[in-house]
Amino acid sequence: PVLLEGETISSSSIRFLRGQGNVEGAARLRDRPYILEGSVVSGAGRGRTLGFPTANLKARPDNAVIPGRGVYAGMARIGEGREHPCVINIGTAPTFENGGDQKVEAHLLEFQGDLVGQSLALSFARRLREERSFAGPDELADQIRDDIRDCLAIEASRDLRFTPGGPP
Repeated sequence: PVLLEGETISSSSIRFLRGQGNVEGAARLRDRPYILEGSVVSGAGRGRTLGFPTANLKARPDNAVIPGRGVYAGMARIGEGREHPCVINIGTAPTFENGGDQKVEAHLLEFQGDLVGQSLALSFARRLREERSFAGPDELADQIRDDIRDCLAIEASRDLRFTPGGPP
């Protein structure tokens, strides 16, 4: 087996780490961040009403493992071009009781515009926190501001990178 710092490197161990939300550990074993690709679809518009519009990603079928529920710092690439730091949420939006459907949505920093119908790739750098329910929209908006601050700090440390990746 291939070992890194005493840890076995295998596609199943990488998928396990990613599924647990440990995108940093999975990236260390792969020597590159995980990238989730797909197309942007319309969402409920809640992010926009909070002041943090999100791109809702419909992942390509070959993206077998979506990272575990939580909030992540990452980079987004629109089509083949522009890259933006982003805060990615994977989960069911429990504050709004949306019926339990898991979604992947990203708030792209320093971006304005409509991405519906465009291809989007999300590169996961670090898990910021677990998904949780908030008392209401104002409390959630305060937390999103904190998440953005944390994402910008990671970007400033140059830990955000966008490197093409693929399976596993």
